[in-house]
Amino acid sequence: MQSLNAALTRFVEQQDLYNEAYGLFQNHDLRPRVLPVQPEVDKRIFLSPELQYFYSHYEMVDAKAEGTLKMKSAAVEIGDAALLFFVAPEHLHRQQLGFRWTGLQEPYEESASWPPNHVVIANMNDDPVIVDTEAPDSPVYAAFEGGEAKIVAHSLADFFNALAILIESARTYAGEVKDEETFETKPEYLSEVQPKLEALLGEENTKHLIEYLSL
Repeated sequence: MQSLNAALTRFVEQQDLYNEAYGLFQNHDLRPRVLPVQPEVDKRIFLSPELQYFYSHYEMVDAKAEGTLKMKSAAVEIGDAALLFFVAPEHLHRQQLGFRWTGLQEPYEESASWPPNHVVIANMNDDPVIVDTEAPDSPVYAAFEGGEAKIVAHSLADFFNALAILIESARTYAGEVKDEETFETKPEYLSEVQPKLEALLGEENTKHLIEYLSL
């Protein structure tokens, strides 16, 4: 888990630096736990070793969800371009609704077309970020606007490293990576992050990640 630990440490560092300077959310982020815990997860959901490490060593701080029925999550800002929400492990079952499980109320019906090993851990505009919990290193997929899930990183570690790259570069633009008039991503921002992402993820995965994040 050394590479995942390093990636998460890097990610949290960039998240904190960004939030301190430009963040729109307070007490709504990912935090390392003081001591590891056994995460509370619905027994029907299988966690890969990487997800087990992630949830046991990190928590989603969500002040507005405390004491409510709101799904506890952590907000991840990539400048003014994208906002992802990572759900807390105790709410993973609710995050799978509409994907692995369908229906309006309990008992939900399990989808015949959704692989049980595909666990939705986050979303952006209700589009899922998915971890394959049976494959080595926990590859990450993303589905855009109801389309087919496409791989964006060959490991959970690579995914968090990619987010760190995107956030770090967004800081150099004071969080403003979209053109105010056209609402398109600034070409200079893409020119800065794309080579770094391709070196980490590969060209195809980078293309899928940029498409998912609407960069």
